[in-house]
Amino acid sequence: MKTLNYLKGLSLIAAAIFIISCSNDDDNQPQLEAWEVEVNQLKNATSQFVDFNAAVDEGRIDVSGYVPNMGHHFLNPAFADGVFEMDKPEIILYVPDSNGIMQMVAVEYSIIPADPDNPGSPPEGFTGDLDQWHFNEMVGQWQLHVWTILENPDGVFAPFNPAIGD
Repeated sequence: MKTLNYLKGLSLIAAAIFIISCSNDDDNQPQLEAWEVEVNQLKNATSQFVDFNAAVDEGRIDVSGYVPNMGHHFLNPAFADGVFEMDKPEIILYVPDSNGIMQMVAVEYSIIPADPDNPGSPPEGFTGDLDQWHFNEMVGQWQLHVWTILENPDGVFAPFNPAIGD
C-alpha cells in the first residue's frame, strides 16, 4: 500500500512538472518590443473600423480627399483635442478597392500644438524612438501614421506607403 501511495505521489509530481513545462512553451517565442505590443493594442482598439460604416457612424469625415501613398483621411472631430491617446487616433485612413469600397489601411494621430508657429518637440507617442512624427506646417499639426492593416515596406510608422498608388 505504501508503494502504491508513493507511486501515486510521484505520478502527481510528474504530471505537475509536465503541465508547468508545457505552459512555458511561450518562452521559445520571440519577445515583442514594447512598441509592437502597443501597435497590437492599437489594432485591437480600432478593429471595428475595418467596416467603413463604423467610421461613418462614429461621425468621421473625409478631411483630405485622396492623398497619394496615404489614402483618404477620415477624422473624428471629437478626438482632435491636442492630446495623444493611443487607443483614439484622430484619423483612420481608407483606400477604395477596385469596386470603390473603402478599405482601412492605417491610422493617423494628428496633434495640434498650443502654438503651431512654434510647435516644439513632437508628442510622446509609442515607446521607443521608432515612431516618425512629422510637423505638417500647412495644417499646423504633428502627424504620425501607423500602418495597422496594410503592410508598409518602409516601416509601420513611415508617413507614406508605396503600396498605395498615386
